[in-house]
Amino acid sequence: MMNSTPKEPHFTANRSAAIRALLVNIAEPGTPENLRLRRARRVRIVVPAVIATLVLTAGAVVAVQAQVTRTDHINCFARAELNMWGEFPGARVTSLEGTIGDSEGGPVSITDALAACSDLWAQHALDASIESGVRSDPVDRSFSYPVPDSLTVCVMSNGMAAVIPGASDICGRLGLAERAK
Repeated sequence: MMNSTPKEPHFTANRSAAIRALLVNIAEPGTPENLRLRRARRVRIVVPAVIATLVLTAGAVVAVQAQVTRTDHINCFARAELNMWGEFPGARVTSLEGTIGDSEGGPVSITDALAACSDLWAQHALDASIESGVRSDPVDRSFSYPVPDSLTVCVMSNGMAAVIPGASDICGRLGLAERAK
C-alpha cells in the first residue's frame, strides 16, 4: 500500500530568494506589485464608502410622505435641526382657544400648521440666533417681523406637524416624512 501523504514544499535557498524578491517588489513604490496592492487597498476602502453614500443619498431623494395624524400640537422649528431625542430649537404650539368652559377641555385641533408657525415668526417669538430658538421677552403683537421665505411642513414620527425653515428637501435631510398633499 502506498502512503498518500502530501509532500510538504521544501524551503530552499531559491524559494527564500523568490519570496524576498516579491516582498521587496511589493514594498518598493512604483513597481507593478506595489501598484496592484495600492489599487486593491483603495478598492476595499472606496467601494464601501461609495455604496454607503449612494444608499444614504437614495434615502434622502426618495421622499417619504405621511399624513398629519395629531392636530393637537404643532412643532415650530426656529432652525432646521433635530437631535436623536426629537428635540429641536423652537416651540411646540398648543391651541386652547375655545376650551374655557368646555366640558371636555384640552386642546382644539390646529388645521393650518403653516399659518400658526408663521404667526410665531411674525410676532418675533421664534429666533434662529438663540440656542433654544425661542425668545424669552414678550412677543410683538404687531406681527411686523419677517417670516422666513421658505417654510416646509413635515411630519414627525409621532404624527405631529413640524414647520421647518427650508426648502422641500429639508424633511428628508432631518429624517422626517413630507406632509402628504
